[in-house]
Amino acid sequence: MKASIKPSELEERTWSIVIALPLFLFLVLFSEWTLVLAFFLLSFGSLREYGRLVYGKEEEIFFTGFSVTFLFLLYSSLIAVDYLTIFWLGYILFLVLVVWGLKNPQKMLERMAFCFLGLLYCSLFPFFWVKMGITYDRVSVVLFALPVWTNDICAYLVGKRWGKHKIVPQISMGKSWEGLVGGIGAATLVGLVLAASPISFSLPQGLLSGLAIASVSFLGDIWESALKRRAGVKDSGNFLPGHGGILDRFDSFFLVGPLVYLLRLSWGG
Repeated sequence: MKASIKPSELEERTWSIVIALPLFLFLVLFSEWTLVLAFFLLSFGSLREYGRLVYGKEEEIFFTGFSVTFLFLLYSSLIAVDYLTIFWLGYILFLVLVVWGLKNPQKMLERMAFCFLGLLYCSLFPFFWVKMGITYDRVSVVLFALPVWTNDICAYLVGKRWGKHKIVPQISMGKSWEGLVGGIGAATLVGLVLAASPISFSLPQGLLSGLAIASVSFLGDIWESALKRRAGVKDSGNFLPGHGGILDRFDSFFLVGPLVYLLRLSWGG
């Protein structure tokens, strides 16, 4: 029997997007300051969720304080701050992390590794969206986001309707090959918008960009699903009704950050 989408579930997800998307677009497009604010808050919220997924209560408190300090250091690079000072503070942060790891020597490397992964995934990767918006233009952020959103929506709809062959059931029962093909196919076509101004990719570059963005988006989705499976939870939080937490909604978006910045840097006009 074919899977169907519950109307209430689809309606809840749709209304959440209708309410949240205009606010997100406003913050991204209004000014550089609101762009920075939007991604800083998303990173902060996702770091809180990540800490709850990965660490126990005591470790979570340390991770939250440590990661917020790192976040402030990262975003201070956008203003006129002495880079030597940032380097020294970053080095001191690393030493603090090593000392913290020594509190549990048997799990020292595991604790430190999860901390680094969280900082990369929730702080540094989304920071590339901000960097692109400031270095080039904020419209580019929206245009590059379109393939990500298209992949998410189409993979969800196609997978719910026709998904039979699971990709990694050990991690996520909801990810199917049918949904993957539907999402990547739609996102590849939407990549043609990148041929528009101000990005001005060629048509082949737009298609390749859409394909690459959708493929990396899938990896971001799987990575976050693995975190939730490890923690034994369905959602990372309750940020948006029908969508779960910030990580549930922005898992793909975050991982794509370095890719879209490099694409804009390499092929952009």
